[in-house]
Amino acid sequence: MGHLNQVSLEYLQSLKPGKHPDGRDMLKEGIEIGNSIQAGRGGFIRSQDKYKNHAEMKRDLMKQGKIYWNILLGLATLEEQVEAEKKLYEFSQRSGLEIHSIQSIPSGLVALPPEWREKAPATTSYEMYSPEDYAVQQYACPIDISFNDYHLSTPNGLANTILAIEYGSPTIGEFCQFNWGFFGYDDNVERMCNMVKALGVVASKRDEYFEVKTYLDDGYAGYFLDCASYIGYAMLEHYICTTLCGARYTIGFGGLLSENDTRCAVAMALHKVLSTEDQPVLRYLNGSTNLQWDHDIHGNYGVSVPEMLFEILVEKKYHMGLGINPVSITEKLRVPTLQELEDIFAAGKRAEEKADEWLPYFNFAPLEKMRDVMAEEGEKLFRNSLEGLKEAGIDIEDPVEMLLVLTEMNPIRYEQMFHSSTYGTANTEIKPFYTTVLGRQTLAMKQEIIDGLDAKQLRGSLTGKKVVVGSGDAHTYGLVLVEGVLQEMGAETVNAGVDMDAVDMLDLADEVDTKYIGISCHNGQALDYGRQLIQLAEERGKEYWIFMGGKLNAILPGHSEPIEIGDMLMDLGIHAENDIALTVEQLSNLD
Repeated sequence: MGHLNQVSLEYLQSLKPGKHPDGRDMLKEGIEIGNSIQAGRGGFIRSQDKYKNHAEMKRDLMKQGKIYWNILLGLATLEEQVEAEKKLYEFSQRSGLEIHSIQSIPSGLVALPPEWREKAPATTSYEMYSPEDYAVQQYACPIDISFNDYHLSTPNGLANTILAIEYGSPTIGEFCQFNWGFFGYDDNVERMCNMVKALGVVASKRDEYFEVKTYLDDGYAGYFLDCASYIGYAMLEHYICTTLCGARYTIGFGGLLSENDTRCAVAMALHKVLSTEDQPVLRYLNGSTNLQWDHDIHGNYGVSVPEMLFEILVEKKYHMGLGINPVSITEKLRVPTLQELEDIFAAGKRAEEKADEWLPYFNFAPLEKMRDVMAEEGEKLFRNSLEGLKEAGIDIEDPVEMLLVLTEMNPIRYEQMFHSSTYGTANTEIKPFYTTVLGRQTLAMKQEIIDGLDAKQLRGSLTGKKVVVGSGDAHTYGLVLVEGVLQEMGAETVNAGVDMDAVDMLDLADEVDTKYIGISCHNGQALDYGRQLIQLAEERGKEYWIFMGGKLNAILPGHSEPIEIGDMLMDLGIHAENDIALTVEQLSNLD
């Protein structure tokens, strides 16, 4: 067995939290709360007598080799959301293509306690706060609605979890969002205590098959270079959720993995190390977006449909309970319309009709080899992480302490410390067994931009300039790209990290004495974020040179879908060309 090197040991020791409530006591409180509430039933479960709960229906599909289909839905208003649920059901009845679940994607404001919402930046998607808001969705049609995003692990997570269970959400998530930041709220001790209570609430409904859900790509795994690390990290979440807290645990993933073999091998490895007959661990594979075009978008069907067919064949072979969450061909551009969701779902379901013809010709041996390597290496990373945390004095049997440590830990450093190629050494250069695509794409894109800037003889042009860079949400790869390019051109960068509030970005710029600030945004908050930056700058009587990039769109009053708002940001005085090479040229010409 390896041991942590001294640098890693000291780093982990620095993360050990101060005095906090015992997580085991918080869990007991949560179970007591759960025992005091009545669990509801979803639209599908209420409409039939065959299944006692949603999980039973899903296990039945798994045994039959049929595919479980989930739709993500998050429209601009609650009224539009409910109407769309009804129309999806009508479509499924008319077409004969059954939709098994609709996953609600509400506004990020739902994550905040009421007193924090008013000043937070608006995001895309609808708001839901009251019992009536939950009820109107769950009773809209005979499809079960899942309330996952912005529930279990957010500042308002305990209250949201209780409502989700009372109104029959079969899964409650997202576990992975525990390390997300939410506007203005920074009491992590209170938040993690409430998260463990929420886990206790779900655990109290274990016999009724309510499940905790995670979406790996939106958490730690979204930072990883090695697909095998997905497995080890999922085992750590499972350890906290199930071993320590007694709640059922289920996994969605896939948005950041676009190669069919690694996508399915990750699913197979997760199933191998975590599934039991009573609790299959897989929920769904999310459609990937890395290969989508942002032009001639109908060409995206050419990658989406074969991707779904590949997954269908794997599920028919191994009966793992691997559902599919189809992603619209417009995902790279904007929130999809209802019609676009129906179209991609129908395309996937029609591919399922042909799968049995393909099955005899499919060679699964390479996938099984990848599965076994990922499972073995993932288990090593998991064991290393528990051993390392324990060595650093972390109470690995206290769920609150574990979450507090993980909240403060850098996910990139997590992989570097515990990956089998680096554990116990001073080396931080991971040797991946199966490289994640987005990590490789980001590095390739960075090199392409650098080559273009070198051709213009701009290397070194930013020497002497200090730039603060950060993300307004939980996305990190854009931040990695921007920081890497700026550094190659000679700039000194100060990485603020992810989930940064506008005021914190300005504070950091003041602290390090620079006026240059770069922001990455992806969740529809760019316009509000930009307005806050300008207002705060004016209040300080200071001028900053601010650039923004990513997905610069927002839902504006009177609109149901996001529209591009780059020009509006430019009118505010923010550089929103969304072109890092151009940004380098602009910065190089400034004093």
